[in-house]
Amino acid sequence: MDVILSLTWSSAYHSVRGLVLHFAAAWRQAGFDFIELDIAAQGWDAKLRQLLTDRKIRFVFCTSGIGTNLQSNRGALWDQLKIPVYSLLLDHPAYFAQHHRTQPKNTVLSYMFRDHALFQSEFVQADNIVTSIDFGIPDLPMRPVPELLANGRPRIIFAKSGNAPEALAANWRNAPQLEHVLHDTLDILALTRNGHANVPAFLPAITRAAQANRIELQPFSLLARYLTAQIDDYIRRLKSTAIARAILNFEADVFGRGWDHIDTSNARARFHGGVDYATLEAEFPNATASLTMNPNINLSAHDRFFTALGAGIMPLSDSNAYAQASFPELAPYSYDFTPGSIESAIERVLANPQTALETARAARTRARPALGTEQTAAAILQTMQTAGFLYFQPKSGQDFFVP
Repeated sequence: MDVILSLTWSSAYHSVRGLVLHFAAAWRQAGFDFIELDIAAQGWDAKLRQLLTDRKIRFVFCTSGIGTNLQSNRGALWDQLKIPVYSLLLDHPAYFAQHHRTQPKNTVLSYMFRDHALFQSEFVQADNIVTSIDFGIPDLPMRPVPELLANGRPRIIFAKSGNAPEALAANWRNAPQLEHVLHDTLDILALTRNGHANVPAFLPAITRAAQANRIELQPFSLLARYLTAQIDDYIRRLKSTAIARAILNFEADVFGRGWDHIDTSNARARFHGGVDYATLEAEFPNATASLTMNPNINLSAHDRFFTALGAGIMPLSDSNAYAQASFPELAPYSYDFTPGSIESAIERVLANPQTALETARAARTRARPALGTEQTAAAILQTMQTAGFLYFQPKSGQDFFVP
């Protein structure tokens, strides 16, 4: 069997690896061997040399650009070997710019969130194939509804690491002009008043605030990237903190580190700290609902939105255009960041957990045939067939096309 080689690394709670393993199951069913190689582990290079000697690699799969620029004594390794690379990018291009614009030509830049891919195509314009995926709904175990209801009070889980917005803002004081631009941008975006603040609105708001300070931004300059990353991270921190504070008075389980800035001394919610992804995923089928938070995106959904549906439980998610169009039946269980909205979504589940579970399972049944992780894995295979043809197979019919 041809091999799909996954280059792995140590992400928080091993969550990235947990997502990729859902694709791997579908690839194995399609007739490929899926092999993981931790390129941070001792002796990884010897293992790779042996693998390249013994097996035929169809393509390399990596996340966040890790391993795309490996070199041999003749140059870029994967280009020399005529092996295309699929780099799944989880962050906005403002973070780790080299992963988004200086990748080898045979690397597919695939974004977990379409908003980020559109930013790439408009402002970065790397000379690579650019695409995006929806993680999709995994086929997780589901406990029968009567069994879940028999447990008594509905169980809500919230899986998210926390960060204090104030700690980030404190760094801005070292550059008062930029601090002024950032606070003006936040005023323009007005998360609490509008209920949302997403990536497509960031650059126009930053540009407007910068121009008021006689700064003319180039969209992907160092300064523009810095300002974008600060706004993106700060708003994520505001959102996660708002959710954590809203959940304090409910019987809920919070998984993730970094909540020291929240006073949990009198909370009904239980804060468990960080757990690995396999442990977390096993918690989903035992819950009624999962509070999830999109990373400032409007055209996609977070993987935990799909994971909740995969387990047949209600994803309590901040609303955006993607969810409204693709999952309209879940709208009553969505929220925004206006006062009281998060609490109202939680209370709707608690008021009628059976309806919440049945609604989530009906959405799962309707959507999974077209939007399962199996379909996402198949789409990745198709993209990599395109990449292999474009970059490495001989062309015919046009002697005047120069790549």
